[in-house]
Amino acid sequence: MATFLRSRLVQDLALVAGTNPDPTDLPVNPLSAILYTLRAEVAAANTLASLANLLGVMTRLEVLFKSQSIISASLDDLYALAYYLLGRAPHQGRKSDAAANARVWVTVPILFGRRPYWPNEAFPAVRRGELQLAHTIAAAFTNITNVTLQVETIELLEAQPERFLKATTITKTPNATGDHDVDLPIGNPHVGALLFGTTVPVDASFNASFGQVRLLVDNVEQYYALTNWETLKTGEVFRCDADWQGSEGSVRTGAAAPGANELLEAYQWPTAFLRRYAYLDFDPLLDGQYFLQTEGRSRVHLRINADVADAIRVLPVEMIPVAAAGA
Repeated sequence: MATFLRSRLVQDLALVAGTNPDPTDLPVNPLSAILYTLRAEVAAANTLASLANLLGVMTRLEVLFKSQSIISASLDDLYALAYYLLGRAPHQGRKSDAAANARVWVTVPILFGRRPYWPNEAFPAVRRGELQLAHTIAAAFTNITNVTLQVETIELLEAQPERFLKATTITKTPNATGDHDVDLPIGNPHVGALLFGTTVPVDASFNASFGQVRLLVDNVEQYYALTNWETLKTGEVFRCDADWQGSEGSVRTGAAAPGANELLEAYQWPTAFLRRYAYLDFDPLLDGQYFLQTEGRSRVHLRINADVADAIRVLPVEMIPVAAAGA
């Protein structure tokens, strides 16, 4: 009979801006997911402690197997990746309050399979100390104070997983608008690729860091012969739940200019936070039949037409066979 074990790894660790805690040894049993929770207090009355403020505490999170990165990304990017893999945005606790020191929190699942608790997809059993969780803390916190960390894990005790997910970050700032290329790793199947662009269509401009995207395998277009940013974003409906909370703004109750004792609710819904992200899906049916196969290929790359030459990130999501991982 299959058994899972959900347990506490880190309890209420106080985080100090600019100071990184020591890496934490992860469990030795097959690992399905890490549940990474940041808690904080609102720094001042009538101040929004947004989702971006919370996620911005952690500029990089890494899962290291024998010092090699299995997961390496900002907490922002891991939140977005969980949204696309799970089909819904991770829950954020209370978003704001009029009072200083109101409590806020968010939990980000870090996934080693396309579905939590799935025994076929999880990081395999390891020896103590081989698998570690490392954190890089931001130099300063915005609108929040008294930040603490909780970490829980989901272990699959009798599982013998066949494969697991790997997600690392490629960063680039092109030196001009127009076409430029980003090479993807080769050798393993790809489940998808998360895209982050600094600029997206807003207000009076349709300009985007990813104006258009093509996928080329050995210089032959595959899957995405050409897709526009707007259509790629709209295509999320095929994978993710519809989210009526699709805009950002604020609602005040009381006077137009709230005083110290008046409630200020600022709604920044997940969809608004995720507006700079898109996802190239190589597993639309969630059964693996469309995985992007890269073994034996000379080159697999994205050709991006940039309306604006600014920073982008690409997170290839690879499916790693356990037999090939040395675990």
